[in-house]
Amino acid sequence: MTQRTGSLPAPVDLVLGGYTDDQPEDSSGLARVRLGEGDEDAPARLAPVPDPSWVVRLADGRLAMVSEAGDEVALVSQAGEELSRCGSGGMGPAHLAASPDARWLVASNYVSGSVGLIALDDDGLRLVDELQLEGEGPHERQDSAHAHQAVWLDDTRMLVCDLGSDRVHEISLEVGGSGESVETGEEGPVEEEGGGELRHTGQIELPAGAGPRHLALHPGRDDVAWVVGELDLAVHVLRRGEEGWAVTGSASSAPSGPADGETTAAGIVVAPDGGHVYVSTRGTDTVAVFAVDEDGGLELVQLLTVDHWPRFIGWAPGSEGEVLLVAAERAGTVQARLVEDGRLGEVAAQVDWSAPTWAG
Repeated sequence: MTQRTGSLPAPVDLVLGGYTDDQPEDSSGLARVRLGEGDEDAPARLAPVPDPSWVVRLADGRLAMVSEAGDEVALVSQAGEELSRCGSGGMGPAHLAASPDARWLVASNYVSGSVGLIALDDDGLRLVDELQLEGEGPHERQDSAHAHQAVWLDDTRMLVCDLGSDRVHEISLEVGGSGESVETGEEGPVEEEGGGELRHTGQIELPAGAGPRHLALHPGRDDVAWVVGELDLAVHVLRRGEEGWAVTGSASSAPSGPADGETTAAGIVVAPDGGHVYVSTRGTDTVAVFAVDEDGGLELVQLLTVDHWPRFIGWAPGSEGEVLLVAAERAGTVQARLVEDGRLGEVAAQVDWSAPTWAG
């Protein structure tokens, strides 16, 4: 079911992802829906991939996604049919990122604390390499490494958030030969000529107990980024200087303190002009809006209450900077909120979808 409560600047075609376990079969998982044309149809369910909790829309129309329950990555056609599936390079994949040249996918495996490199081509998906992260932290959830997100800096370098070790890892990709992908054997990836290899090249230390979940890069600079600490409810400012990346400041995503019960920071998105940063917090059920100064520092300018458990926030495709999507996992809603002068306004449209974890 979709509801229209305001007016979108233009119709938006969305893909939805979410959990399927213990959810209604006809209103959970992977789907497509169009918003902004009045009485919209209900979302159309696509391939029945189990727990597609993070999705990547590829330039050719295909969809790549983690299957969290199956420890796999799946590829779905533009028509919604499954094309390929392979291992994620670990257990409990929570995030998937495509390289800028669209040749590779990197899966961040939360449970195993490993990163999987997957070759992407016309024939489908193949697991090429696995990189195990190491470390721990002071929080009870930091008993070992827990990779949560990878962000590509260019075609061969990336930053990986590790919630378990309070680090953001610097990782490089070394491509051999033609760069063709390789098959996966029963015991893991099989190395062949033309594969790729992930190498750990450095790490950025965050405050103890921060629990880095996701990060976002400044869209107009290569020396500023922001990291969400899921456990310390903070947004940490990263600056890159001659000695590398370092934390230069922090701001709370929950300035009034945690809610009664579980409270964890979640999603982050940056305005296209780099002027504002948006962070969602589950438990307080809020989205904090920060103004960005010339050094990347943050000043809270708005704190808006949203639906219960806002696991994901992101820009609506084609309306970046104008419409923010908020997927509230436990409320079963995806809301499209208007943005004006950086601040969040009314809900322009809403989609009801069970346990949504991604929209875009």
